[in-house]
Amino acid sequence: MKVSKFLLPLVVLQVSLSAWAIPNTRHRKSQEPLTAQQVAEVVQKLKTFQGLNCAFIFDLKTTIGKKTETEEGKFYSQQNTNGVKLRFNFGNRSFLSLGKSDGEIFCSEQSVKMTLDTPIWPGHLLNFADILMPFLHWNSYGYRDQKRIQGRNTHIIRFKESTGRFVDIAYDPTFEAILRFEYLDEKEKLLRTFKLLNFKKIQNMWLMKSIEIKDVPSNTTTQLTVKKVAVGQTISVNLFDKNTLGKPPEDCLNYTNF
Repeated sequence: MKVSKFLLPLVVLQVSLSAWAIPNTRHRKSQEPLTAQQVAEVVQKLKTFQGLNCAFIFDLKTTIGKKTETEEGKFYSQQNTNGVKLRFNFGNRSFLSLGKSDGEIFCSEQSVKMTLDTPIWPGHLLNFADILMPFLHWNSYGYRDQKRIQGRNTHIIRFKESTGRFVDIAYDPTFEAILRFEYLDEKEKLLRTFKLLNFKKIQNMWLMKSIEIKDVPSNTTTQLTVKKVAVGQTISVNLFDKNTLGKPPEDCLNYTNF
């Protein structure tokens, strides 16, 4: 079985893109806790994962109480020697990241200023930090424990930001991917979760089918579900040019229902 290392995340996905491409296979084999050296090796591996050249057509569905909103979007990923470039399209508005975890986010509407934590589309939770996972580059991290996530044995690794915020990732050692990550405040109160829900096989690869993001304080949930995919095709470099971001995208890809 061929398993693509595509990350959400989710990957991105960078590792998040790779994390979006693992099968939902259950296993119960026990595992030993990771040593400090092994944790460092895992973190380094996650930071240096390669992505795929691909495109998705997806739905974003956000639920707040009894209210639900759905928006269709497109996602493009292109790997080059400098990393993974990412682009989202919603209607006539486009958003671009050139792949750096702390890099600038570009919008087709120049008056719109964004950071990694800014929602890509108003009313929905998804942001570029969910894809680029900047916490992987925080200097302070360590091993926590083991936990079963999505029916799989995972290692929990905690990252600590200088402000005192934490991020716990659930790392699957078999598929070398992140199944879930959680943001916690300085008192370890859960704030936000990102998890992979399910996967589907296409062209002998397992790709993410859907993810779920939840803002715990507001009880808001966003689910991203992939409807069509284009893999193994040439994606125009102009799609990742910030100077042409305001022009209609050059999308000649052949999408497959997913």
